Amino acid sequence: MRDDTTYFYARAETELELAQRATHPEAVRAHYIIANHYLDRCYGGDTGIVEPADTAGIVPDEDEDATGPVAG
Repeated sequence: MRDDTTYFYARAETELELAQRATHPEAVRAHYIIANHYLDRCYGGDTGIVEPADTAGIVPDEDEDATGPVAG
């Protein structure tokens, strides 16, 4: 593996470990998203440019609106 690939792979592993230890669902989700980005960098699936459209398909949970949890 190239040095960059080794670094990105190690970071992905770290993010996956953090996801497994996280207790808040949004923290778990964030760590998995970050791990996926690192893995994309390892295997050539990412150009390194993050577009706002990357989050366009994310739908809030039933107890959330577009701005976060709904008070209730």
